Amino acid sequence: MRIKRGHLLVGLIMIVIIFSACTPSRPAQQRQEQEKLDVLPVQQPVPLPSTPPEPLPAQQPVSDKQPQKEEKLKEVNLYKDLIISSGDFVINHTFFSLHGNLVVNGTGKLAVVDSEIHFIQDYNQQYRAYIKDNAVLKMDNVKLTAEGKWFNFDYSGNANVRLNKVTGWDCCTPWHGAMGNVKFDITNSSIGITLNNNVTVTARGKSSLFFELVLADVKGEFSLPIGDVDKFSLDIPNNGNDMMKIDVYDSSFYDWGTTLDKHTDVTFKDTKMTIGMNAGSDWRLPSPTVKASGLKALKYDDFSLKFDTNTLHLLNTSVRSWYPQAWNGATIELSDSDLADLQNNGKDSKLIISNSKVDIAIARQNVVQLYYDSEIRQDVIVHDDAMIHLYNMKVGGRMIENGNGQIFIDGKRLDVAR
Repeated sequence: MRIKRGHLLVGLIMIVIIFSACTPSRPAQQRQEQEKLDVLPVQQPVPLPSTPPEPLPAQQPVSDKQPQKEEKLKEVNLYKDLIISSGDFVINHTFFSLHGNLVVNGTGKLAVVDSEIHFIQDYNQQYRAYIKDNAVLKMDNVKLTAEGKWFNFDYSGNANVRLNKVTGWDCCTPWHGAMGNVKFDITNSSIGITLNNNVTVTARGKSSLFFELVLADVKGEFSLPIGDVDKFSLDIPNNGNDMMKIDVYDSSFYDWGTTLDKHTDVTFKDTKMTIGMNAGSDWRLPSPTVKASGLKALKYDDFSLKFDTNTLHLLNTSVRSWYPQAWNGATIELSDSDLADLQNNGKDSKLIISNSKVDIAIARQNVVQLYYDSEIRQDVIVHDDAMIHLYNMKVGGRMIENGNGQIFIDGKRLDVAR
């Protein structure tokens, strides 16, 4: 059957009209897609990873209601010391790599927000962070790392510190140490701190804590909690006229430590900790020689130790490691022991270590360290005019000489022994 041209034209027009009525226009289609987007739940931002994320492909927002993609942290590298002596300095939304010391002193104020700070060092303890005088440090949502190396924050004077959502690597690196009248306000953070003198710490909001207590002229018995606590308070009259204060709420203790400085007689029970013992801290007394053996990483049911002017008693307490420290010409001889960092010794003191395991060995000033038939797991480092002698030793890290410091291996200078 033949269809007339006029009839064919009318039929085509009718098909176009019907198809247009059944297919939504582009604006209508966009409205339908937008309505689907509008009912989707808004996602919360994902916490920053330990390394900066790769940038996402650029996308145009469909509407103002669509959640925005989290921006990559801006990267900043500083190849010198960062010193803030007055005024305000802000690090915000930044991946900050510092190849030097951080110094906040005088009336300087440093605020770090939504950022990561990477302390870049060639070797352990090459640099430090110093927060002192009347300085203020505030950190909010910050990750700290020293790239697996030892690094310390040193606080002194009347420094004021507020830490919220601050984490380091493996609980406690960098380590924080405070003396003087420093005040800490800590919330929802993971941190390790050495406390001395009049230091005050308030922690709350699911914080994970490792506190080391430096004690001088202290007598008493301490039961230090491990794990979760609803509330824990500890006031310790210390070093004559000082008062160390700790108030913790709704948080947990990962570990404890102590350094018995001078004239202490203390008992620790039902806890776990690391223990430091000082010799020669009282400069008024003749330089002592202190000997000890068998200081092991184990649980002690009932143990006592006399160490220069300090007396230690442990009841049902586990010790993770020991760290003896010599000052003012003192000599310490240790054997068959599990030792942490042997680095805090002063003036012309001497350490003699045999048949032991040591985490790291660092000598400064005129200190002399001698190691026999032992293992040092990490670095051996000398500064100033210090000397370290190694005899039949296993060293797991680097051997570094700075200043006039010297390292001897089996009686030969380091450069010759190599």
